[in-house]
Amino acid sequence: MSSLDELNFASDFEAALKNPLARRSTIERGGVLEALVTLSSVNSPKEYFQARLAWTAYPSQPPSLKFRDPSTGRLDLATSWPICRGFRPQSLDACVNWCAEGFVLHPEWRTDPKWQWDATGNPLFRTIQLLQFEMDEFFEGRFKQ
Repeated sequence: MSSLDELNFASDFEAALKNPLARRSTIERGGVLEALVTLSSVNSPKEYFQARLAWTAYPSQPPSLKFRDPSTGRLDLATSWPICRGFRPQSLDACVNWCAEGFVLHPEWRTDPKWQWDATGNPLFRTIQLLQFEMDEFFEGRFKQ
């Protein structure tokens, strides 16, 4: 990670906070290249989830996506995950082209223009918007073991 990564992330983080489209979620800083996003589905507005988005390089690489238990900070609880398209709570990962875990599952996405990571604009805000879209359109409930 470079200081340029940190500066880019800090700038995009501040812009995401000010964007009116981000009103439905709470966005907090975690670690250096980490955001904690608390959100709910439009279809279940009282059921909250906290996503942790953590980059190893910003904006050039996609973030790791994990769902966090806000009371303990644990990232290893399947019950912290929503059931949505592409999310795999049992594996604690997601098969989507906007998180690092998706590219581990599908390395061919890295070179396919249709699926590869888009590092342009504000990738943090775009990732939050993609996450909110999945929650609004495909949320089926909280994963129960």
